[in-house]
Amino acid sequence: MLANSPNREAAIQFLEHLVSPEAQAIFAQGNNEYPVLEGVELAPNVAALGEFNEDDINASVFGRNNLEALQIMDRVGWA
Repeated sequence: MLANSPNREAAIQFLEHLVSPEAQAIFAQGNNEYPVLEGVELAPNVAALGEFNEDDINASVFGRNNLEALQIMDRVGWA
């Protein structure tokens, strides 16, 4: 959300909705994702993977390494 968003309240409501138990259940079942809220039921195939283990790597590291990672994937033919 941008600080100068013309619909700040609507944006806040939308973000709050995305982290609601109802929306997280839709993501978990429909997209095969781990929900961000504890207690939301996992899709069976995700549950078979086990518990989610959060990585302690800062996401900025991914950005710094993205170009090199894409070049390596291209070189080995992994798409």
